[in-house]
Amino acid sequence: MELRHLRYFVTVAEELHFGRAAKRLNMSQPPLSRQIQELEEELGFPLFVREYHKVELTGAGRVYLTQIKRILDHLDAARQDAVAVASGRKGRLRIGYGVHLPDGYLPRVVAAFSAERYVDIDILEAPSPRVLQMLREKTVDVAFVMEPFDKTGLLARELMRDPLMIVVAAGHRLTAAPPSDLAQLADEDFVVCRRYEDPGARELVEGLCREAGFMPRVAHAVEHKQTMLDLVAEGLGVSIMPWSATAPSDRVRYLQFPAPTPYLTSAVAWRDDAHAETIASLVEIAEREARGAE
Repeated sequence: MELRHLRYFVTVAEELHFGRAAKRLNMSQPPLSRQIQELEEELGFPLFVREYHKVELTGAGRVYLTQIKRILDHLDAARQDAVAVASGRKGRLRIGYGVHLPDGYLPRVVAAFSAERYVDIDILEAPSPRVLQMLREKTVDVAFVMEPFDKTGLLARELMRDPLMIVVAAGHRLTAAPPSDLAQLADEDFVVCRRYEDPGARELVEGLCREAGFMPRVAHAVEHKQTMLDLVAEGLGVSIMPWSATAPSDRVRYLQFPAPTPYLTSAVAWRDDAHAETIASLVEIAEREARGAE
């Protein structure tokens, strides 16, 4: 028994006329009649009562028709679902999020993506190094991370270059005379993110200080941006953070870096063996939204 036999049977059952059924199937009547006879012989019971100018389903034929139509509907639905997944219009996408990006950026990317495709999205947040590890381990499909990173086996597109700012309390001495050299912060206490929370950002800050000839004296290591700002506002240290992470406040001041201004660069990455249309679509939207956020 082949699938075409079942489709032939359903068409004849709907038309109750072999000539009309053959026309719908774009075939001649004699081969159609033979196919139905072969199906009946294989089943071991008649499906139709054939009389002069009249065709009717037998009782067994009516029961068989109900079940076969369900099977064919399931097969059609399975094909449509598979085509949707293969074309990237349906399925599941796991996103790793490991870098600070402007407020609202990721929700805009997800909203624009969801408007185009019926794809379930999981978002896993972790520091950039951990997100990259998850990407390589295939725990996530796409990763938003901080540059630079080892791109072996990966593809990536740069998204945004976020200028870094020096953050001090409103009454700090540097508000009257912004630093012309980062070395002017050598004697300051620093408020930084905890290394295990965001090792990439911490390493970036330490690297900038090393280039200026000193290592930052870390007085407080915190997890959240607001805690960092609150401690700076109380005069417990200075900090360095990307411009997009700053928040309006009359208790702190944001100072530009001595030229040249350093940047925190973000990127979207995926494995080079992943060719799903879903990933290509997400990357395109991520780049478009990044251009709009600049």
